[in-house]
Amino acid sequence: MDIAMVTSWKVKCGIARYSEELVSALKQFRDCQVKVIPAGVPVWSEEKRTIGWLMERKYWRKVAKEAEGNEIIHIQFAPHFFGGLKPFRNLMPFFLRLLSKPTVVTVHEIDLTGSPLMRFVKIWVQKVLFRSENVKQIITLTSFAANQLKQLGYEMVTVIPIWVPKLEQVLSGKEAKENLNLSGKFIVTAFGFIVARRGYEILLDAIKFLPEDTILVFAGGPHPLDRTGYYSKLLARIAESPRRNQIHVTGYLPEDEVDLWLSASDVIVAPFRHLSGSASLMRAIAHGKPIVASNLPPLKELADLSGALVLVPVDEPLAFAEAIKSLKKPTERLRYEQAAKEFANRQNIQSIAEKHINLYNAVLQNKLPYSVLS
Repeated sequence: MDIAMVTSWKVKCGIARYSEELVSALKQFRDCQVKVIPAGVPVWSEEKRTIGWLMERKYWRKVAKEAEGNEIIHIQFAPHFFGGLKPFRNLMPFFLRLLSKPTVVTVHEIDLTGSPLMRFVKIWVQKVLFRSENVKQIITLTSFAANQLKQLGYEMVTVIPIWVPKLEQVLSGKEAKENLNLSGKFIVTAFGFIVARRGYEILLDAIKFLPEDTILVFAGGPHPLDRTGYYSKLLARIAESPRRNQIHVTGYLPEDEVDLWLSASDVIVAPFRHLSGSASLMRAIAHGKPIVASNLPPLKELADLSGALVLVPVDEPLAFAEAIKSLKKPTERLRYEQAAKEFANRQNIQSIAEKHINLYNAVLQNKLPYSVLS
C-alpha cells in the first residue's frame, strides 16, 4: 500500500508532530509505504516562500502532482493550512479538484465560533470544503467533531481518536523541579501555543485564589500564524499582575524541555473556550498528570474515556482555583494520576495506526460503511 501523506511537517505545529508520530507508526506495518509531502501555509512560511492566493495555488498544483503517484492520499487538514475560512480564500476545494486518487481527510479543526454573521460565513465555507467524489472518508479525533461535520452535511465520517504518546525516559517530578530550581513549589502548567481560544487570561484571575507556593507556568509561545496580538496582550497583563512573581512564561519549547516542564508539573490546566481536540493534553496524560479543564464537549469526551480530567465551567477563575486546590491533596491527585497512566496504556499509537491501516484498506476495497463510526 502506497500512501501520500499531505501534511504540515517539521514546523512549530501540533499537527506536524501528530503526523510525524503517525507516519512512524504506519511504517511499522508490512507492505505500507508512506510518502510524506510537506505542504500548507506554515510549511511554506517556514521556507520563506511568498504566501498568497495566487502563489499557493501554484504550490498546491505541485503537491497534487506529487501525491497522484500513490494508491491513496491522506490529507491532514486545518483551515489555516489552506488559507483560512474567508469566503473563496480556502484552497482545499481547489486542491481536491486536482486529485483523482482515493482520498482520506483528517479534520483537526472545525470552527463554528464568532458573531452570528461570522458563524454564518464559517458554516457556509466549511459546508463545501470537502465536497469531492474522491474524498472517500473524513476522519475526526472526537465524536463531537464528527457530529459537527454531520451537521454540516457530511456523512462519511470516522472517529479515530488521538493516541497518548509513548515517552522516552523522563525525570521524576522531584528531579525535574530540582533541575528547574522549583523544589517545594506547587506547579500548575498550561501547555501549548498561547492563543485566544485557550482562554489563558482567566488563569491570571485564578492565581489570586491560590496559595503563594503555587507557580503558574505558561509552557509555550505565540502561534506563528496568529495575528491577534493575544500573546503580547497576555504578557502585558502578567507584567501588571500583583502575582507576577508566581507566573512564568517559557516561550516555545523544544521537545526535551516540554517533557522537563510537564514532569515538574503537579497539575495541568486547560481553560479552553473552544476546541475540536487537543494533542497537548494527551502529552500531559502521557506524563500521568491530572488536568483541570473547561467543561466543553470534546473535553467531557476525554474525561469520560480517561478519568484523568476535572471539569469546571468555562471562564470561571474561582472554579479553576478550587479544582486546583483540591488536587493539592496527595490522595486526590494520585487517583487522577493513576487513571491517566491506565488510559495511556490503553490509548497507544500502535492501535490507532492499525485503525488507519484498516480504513485505508476499506477505502481501496470500496468497503466503507455509510455512517459515523466510533
